[in-house]
Amino acid sequence: MIIDPQSNMVIKHSADNPPPSYDYVAAQASSNDQREPPSMTDKTSNQQMQQPLPAIPQNTVMAVHTRTTPVMQPTVYHYQNPLTGEHIASLLPPDHPEMICLQQGGHVNETKFGILGIMAAIIWFPLGIGLCLLDRRVKCKRCGTVIDSGLCG
Repeated sequence: MIIDPQSNMVIKHSADNPPPSYDYVAAQASSNDQREPPSMTDKTSNQQMQQPLPAIPQNTVMAVHTRTTPVMQPTVYHYQNPLTGEHIASLLPPDHPEMICLQQGGHVNETKFGILGIMAAIIWFPLGIGLCLLDRRVKCKRCGTVIDSGLCG
């Protein structure tokens, strides 16, 4: 008998027989899920009634016990705007850059102009300035959020 510590299955092998096929094991596992527990307790008479266990072939896989895995719930942070009293629930911690921008009240803008916009501003001077403004990218220095990617970006 082999007990796998990583799962809840017990594998019984004999030296003469090879292990069962995958299809056979999958069929056994699905039928094991539908079985009732081997013994039940009658609460009125406080006696334990034994049910006979079914005959199990030698090369089978059975569930020994079920392990419940702990479900990790995400941490929800609650914020309140001191001026307006607005309540915000967020999954971001207080030290996350996006939350710092939210707490400070705005982003710190950083504007970068594209090479095509700069070239257009130089070559077609009066009209090229408008093209340069279309080829700009506005990004927050603090959290990295793209505020405006421009028409060309």
